[in-house]
Amino acid sequence: MFNLSDTICAICTPKGTGAISAIRISGSDSWNIAKQIFSTSNPQFSILDSQFVFNHMHAMHGYIKDNDKIIDEVIILPFKSPKSFTTEDGIEIYCHGGLQVTSQILSLCLKNGARQAKQGEFTFRAFVNGRIDLTEAEAINEIISADNEKAVSTASEILSGSLKKKILQFREKLFDLITRIESSIEFPMDVADTSKKEMALSLNEIKFEINKLIDSSKEGQIIRDGIKVSIIGPPNAGKSSLLNQLLESERAIVSEEPGTTRDTIEEKMIIDGWPVVLVDTAGIREKRDISDSEKHGIERSKSTIQKSDVVLAVFDITNDKTEEFSLLLRDKSKIMVGNKIDLVNEKSINKNGFDVLISAKNGTNIDLLKRSLIDRIKSFTNSNSSENFTCHINQRQKELLIQCNYAIENSLSLTDKAISEDLISDELKNAVSKLDEISGRVVSDAVIQNIFAKFCIGK
Repeated sequence: MFNLSDTICAICTPKGTGAISAIRISGSDSWNIAKQIFSTSNPQFSILDSQFVFNHMHAMHGYIKDNDKIIDEVIILPFKSPKSFTTEDGIEIYCHGGLQVTSQILSLCLKNGARQAKQGEFTFRAFVNGRIDLTEAEAINEIISADNEKAVSTASEILSGSLKKKILQFREKLFDLITRIESSIEFPMDVADTSKKEMALSLNEIKFEINKLIDSSKEGQIIRDGIKVSIIGPPNAGKSSLLNQLLESERAIVSEEPGTTRDTIEEKMIIDGWPVVLVDTAGIREKRDISDSEKHGIERSKSTIQKSDVVLAVFDITNDKTEEFSLLLRDKSKIMVGNKIDLVNEKSINKNGFDVLISAKNGTNIDLLKRSLIDRIKSFTNSNSSENFTCHINQRQKELLIQCNYAIENSLSLTDKAISEDLISDELKNAVSKLDEISGRVVSDAVIQNIFAKFCIGK
């Protein structure tokens, strides 16, 4: 996948014009390449004298040059192996943030012996060289792509080693059981048999802890991807007006003409720190005299409801009936919203069947609706639990933990039967192998390629 013997380089700041850009070099030839293109501004040396010595983490001011031509004034930060992100010799060049000057410096690095880094190659080298495990590598990419504070926080926890530590603890406990079982088989005269009761107790404890991680994955998914909230209801109920109120912007077209929204409109927002994907849908009505495009919009609306985590069912309290939506909303987590309270006398409002009464036009009770939505979001998470889960695992990790637990369950089943203990040991080894896939001790090239292909170039 990657040639680890090459010295690689890449621009590691976003494309565009800014105050500063950074170019990263990593590999055994990093310092030599830097010396060929960098001249220090230290008065002890002439501008074109490269006979100086870099010192680890000792920033130097100077100039990038192409032969005798000065390209830019820069700061160089050297890293000496193994005290770098990749554990290799490395150089970071901080230059002015122009597109042209950054590209010129990158070209000079390539001309003097470096190779353009591929996506995720710096992080891959950190993983291969033992600087981080696979859970921490995934956390790095999640931090980069995070679009909300909770996503940054949960990824930072994993990057700090919290999940790595848990996986290692599970592995050590399982490996200890395997060692005791196989020792008693190989040396029956010297090693006492492992108590089946003691073994079952230990396995159930591990299984319980793994299940807590699996349960926390739903919250992790919400934090990473957002909870999907669809806004549905009859035509002209005020769905688009509500979307605009929640987003605090004129995102959707608002009209008194029925069927204005013919397709779904999707927007992401943060409510009380939680990422929410709002989907405005076409009004649903069962009339024959509607256009084909409106029929298509209605079908998409019904499909969106089934894919949503929460449904905001919006109705005009002056004339809309909610009964015809009861079958469509059955078994869905929903908030029944009565809209257009600005059009009726407060005393005549019928609150029956509605969770929140609002005016999407005037913004009345929108904060109350947001609080109801937050409570509904928290019902999908462990936020109200007395125990704080910080290791919000991703889908790959979840699937492997489920497989690990399945092997543990098989082991527990075998302990209840008069079956050879080496079969129990085999199941426990299978459980360990799933943990090793999570951490990256044992992992296929296809999985590695899939994970690091999601990284940007330069990281």
